[in-house]
Amino acid sequence: MDAMSKSYKRTSRREVLNRTAVGLGGISIVGLAGCLGDDNGASDVTLATSFEEGHVLVDAAEEFADQVEDETDGAISIEITPGGAYGAEDEIAEQVQDGVIEMHSGGGMPYSMFAPEYYFFDNPFVVEDLDHLRQIEDSEQFGTGQEMLAEEGNQRHIGSFIYRGLRQFTSNEPIREPADLDGIDLRLPELDPWVSIWEEVGASATAVALDELYSGLEQGVADASEGDAEQISSFNLHEVQDYLSLTEHQVQAGGLYVNEDFFQGLDEADQDAVLEAAEAASMTASQQSEDEEQDIIEELEAEGMEIIDDVDQGAFLDQAEPAVNELFESEWEGTWDEWREV
Repeated sequence: MDAMSKSYKRTSRREVLNRTAVGLGGISIVGLAGCLGDDNGASDVTLATSFEEGHVLVDAAEEFADQVEDETDGAISIEITPGGAYGAEDEIAEQVQDGVIEMHSGGGMPYSMFAPEYYFFDNPFVVEDLDHLRQIEDSEQFGTGQEMLAEEGNQRHIGSFIYRGLRQFTSNEPIREPADLDGIDLRLPELDPWVSIWEEVGASATAVALDELYSGLEQGVADASEGDAEQISSFNLHEVQDYLSLTEHQVQAGGLYVNEDFFQGLDEADQDAVLEAAEAASMTASQQSEDEEQDIIEELEAEGMEIIDDVDQGAFLDQAEPAVNELFESEWEGTWDEWREV
C-alpha cells in the first residue's frame, strides 16, 4: 500500500487544521493544533479503539505506536485509548473521518461505512482462509476499495489485515452439516448480509447485542452463537454452550487506520515510518493470533466443551452459495468467482 501514498494530493498541516476547523465549526482547533505538532515539531496523536487491553487489535496498536516513536525518534508520539472511550467502532471511524482523532484500530467497519462495495471480505463463507484474504488485499482490484476508503472516509487502512481467527459455531447440540441447524436460533449481529447468508444455510437469526451474548444464551433467547475462539473464550461461553463445531466459516480480520489529512500532513520520512510500522505490527499481531488460536480451542475443550472437528464444511459452503452470489449481484463489487480466483 506504499504506492497509495503517492496517489493523493499532499496537504500541509495548516490546511489540515483549517479544513477540520470548518468541518467541526472550529470547536477542536486547539486540540488539533496540539495533535498536529508543537513548536519543536513533535506530533502527539491519539489512536482509539473500542477493544479492551489484551485484545490482539490493542496489542497491534501498542506495537505500532512503539515502532513509530522509535523510527521517528519521538517526533510522533501515539497515545492508545482502548475500551471504547471514544465510543463504538462506527463512532470512532466517524471521528477519524472528521479529524477529531487521528488513528484507530478495529475491524472492517470503515469499509462497511465508506467502501461498502468492498466489504464482502468480512462476511460468512466468502473468504476461504488467511492466504485467500492476503491475496484479496494485495490485488489491484481491492486497491480501488482502499482508495474509496481514503476518499470517502478520509482515512486509509495501513499495514495488512490483522488476522483475528476463524469464526466457529457454538451450540448445545453438535453441528456437523446444514441439516443440523433446523430449529436452531442463531445469535447474529444486526448485519443484513450475515442474516441473509445464515438463513440461506438453514439457521434462524436472532439479534442479541454482543454484551448480552452470555445471558442471551443462558436464558434461551438464542440457542447458538458464532465467533472466533478469542470471543468464545473471553465471554466464557463454555459455561452456557456444550459444543464447539469447527465450521471455520469466516476469516475474522481487523486493521489499523489513519486520518488521510493527517497522514498527508506528515513529511515523506514520517509517512514511510508510519507505513512500515503498521505493516510490521499487523503481521506480528496476525502471527500472534495464529499461534494462540489452537491453544484457546484446547482450553475451551479443557473447560468442558466438546470439539466437533468432523464438520462438513463443503456442505455449508454449497448451501450458502445462492445468498452469497445474490449479495455480489446486488451490493458487492465483482463476482464471488472473480474474487476466489485472485
